[in-house]
Amino acid sequence: MDQEQMKKIKLIFVLHNHQPEGNLSEVFERTYLAAYEPFISELERFPRLKVVQHYSGILFGWLQANRPEFIERLRHLVTCGQIEMMGGAFFEPILAAIPDADKAGQLEKQSRFIRENFQVDVSGAWLAERVWEPHLAQSLSEAGISYTVLDDAHFRNAGFSEEDTLHYYLTEEEGKPLYIFPINEKLRYLVPFAEPQETIDYLFKMATAEGERVVVLADDGEKFGSWPGTAELVYDRQWLRRFFTLLEENSHWLSVTTCAEYLKERPPAGRVYLPAGSYREMMEWSGGFWRNFFIRYPESNQIHKRMLHVREKLELLPDGPQKEEAREHLWASQCNCAYWHGVFGGLYLNFLRSALYSRIIAAETVIDRFLHPQQSWLELEKKDFDFDGAEEVLVSGPELAFVLSPAQGGSLLELDYKPLRFNLFDVLSRRPEAYHCNIFELAAGQCDNSEIKTIHQITRVKEAGLEQLLIYDNYRKASLIDHFFSVDTGLEDLLHGLGTVELGNFAGSPYLLQAEEKNGAARISLGRDGSVGIAGQIWPVRVEKMLTYQPQSGEIRYDYRLINFGESQLAVFFAVEFNLNFLAGQAQDRYYHLPGVELQERNLSSRGELPQVEQISLVDEWLGISTRFSFAQPVKLWRMPLETVSQSEDGLERVYQGSTLLPAWQLGLQSGEAVSLSFIQQVSKLEKEVS
Repeated sequence: MDQEQMKKIKLIFVLHNHQPEGNLSEVFERTYLAAYEPFISELERFPRLKVVQHYSGILFGWLQANRPEFIERLRHLVTCGQIEMMGGAFFEPILAAIPDADKAGQLEKQSRFIRENFQVDVSGAWLAERVWEPHLAQSLSEAGISYTVLDDAHFRNAGFSEEDTLHYYLTEEEGKPLYIFPINEKLRYLVPFAEPQETIDYLFKMATAEGERVVVLADDGEKFGSWPGTAELVYDRQWLRRFFTLLEENSHWLSVTTCAEYLKERPPAGRVYLPAGSYREMMEWSGGFWRNFFIRYPESNQIHKRMLHVREKLELLPDGPQKEEAREHLWASQCNCAYWHGVFGGLYLNFLRSALYSRIIAAETVIDRFLHPQQSWLELEKKDFDFDGAEEVLVSGPELAFVLSPAQGGSLLELDYKPLRFNLFDVLSRRPEAYHCNIFELAAGQCDNSEIKTIHQITRVKEAGLEQLLIYDNYRKASLIDHFFSVDTGLEDLLHGLGTVELGNFAGSPYLLQAEEKNGAARISLGRDGSVGIAGQIWPVRVEKMLTYQPQSGEIRYDYRLINFGESQLAVFFAVEFNLNFLAGQAQDRYYHLPGVELQERNLSSRGELPQVEQISLVDEWLGISTRFSFAQPVKLWRMPLETVSQSEDGLERVYQGSTLLPAWQLGLQSGEAVSLSFIQQVSKLEKEVS
């Protein structure tokens, strides 16, 4: 046998299986049938092969409740040594982005679950999205974790060659050790999209006579059946069976092992200190550092900082069942998927964001039951809640809670209805994404989609005309945003973006703040001296607005006073923008309701213009919630959908982000004249007579 034939190498095959907190039950079921179960069925046909499997706690919970027989099959494979179970943080957070105590708690919860259900102790941990920051070595080590797997991109950024990444290494933080296996990016793209023999050929090329190298193939389990086109490729065309067969046929030089076994066989190749990072695509999406998503998407930062705010309140509770219940909700709200956006819907999927808010509100409700046992109570706090350098106001009572930003146009960023754990103002602004530049080309059919591709290469549009939705906002879409429009403004003008017809400089600009709790009510006064410009002429205008919230009423009163300091009459529409999200724009059980008015289209994605409106409600029969606006002076009312274009695993798609409501008053203010306007918003469980 010549030297070439004597070459050897080891392969570690790691699969990460996960579903987001709040994902649809049918998605869990569909992915189980398409990917999770078929993979294990194929593995069971090859009892000599070994794999490392990671299942997030969220997915484990679904499997335990809905597919207990699958858990039993996994247990058998673990017992016979065919599967090494990898641990991690239970609810799949970005570990670097949560408090240290939560890191430890979530890691321990996952390890305990595996120990209790599979009778083994874990030695490794999967890091969500392989997001690494150097301090994590200490957190993982102190949680009893020996190793993790990170992309070879981390190592390349530290100056390692391809050959250098065919070993594992030791790092430490404050003397706490952690082993790190590099994940081979080349195999991530070959498997399962190239013929199985190409992977075998690559492994043989990397093998050596000494046999000291190890190649780690680690990726999402969903790519084996759930990603577009992969069910046909992997199972119908038997890609996985052919790959497993080749692994067995080449076992004389290609040994398939697990991370835990390899740690016992060979020492690390040396020390390593890796910079913060993730896999290559994530680095592109985030701009080089995962936490940049908090800058790029204020809505993501809002969820994260809301979680941290409630996390502070959690420490006010003594140890006991209430604290454990609140902590469980809070940990679930740390699930990473709705905090960022890349190739999957992520942050753009409104139901994933809503699920996180639901968990945060649930945690806060448990805490409030302890802190405020009385029936009526009120909290009012001023703090830099979102760490933007400006102070926000947080108001909370038994039923409603809201966050207001004086610096961002005196706008409302959040409105929570606690009985149903729902944030009515959870919307997403329309902003440019890198893939938007491809939409015109895709819509023209200039891309070839015939070949099955990796998820990062899929290019298709899911409906015609998406290019018409590429409208971008020049301020954050929130609520209680003040606008001035020309008196000849119509609905068609507004559909192209409110910023295109804006005459004032109030939206997104700072307001002065006074906030107090008086006679059991929260009173928040905001004011701005700005201007309105029409055809080159400028009118100095003052806008004053007050929010009044009495916990017993379950409603917020909005009072406006506008003053024209110009030298001539100011003739304009003054409009107040609200953006509300009941999750489904086209659903028949979510709609607009006006007393005595039958709308031609009433779904929440409808658009229209109505004169002399005194009252309008947005109704969600599915959730059982309604919010009603009642106007002291009749208004012209514009309504329109807030829709984004985002990329998903299936292609570019339209996503309903909310409904924009614009009550408007036509004003003709003389020089020095002031006008007062008022309206009330009430949020309640759905009244049965509304239909």
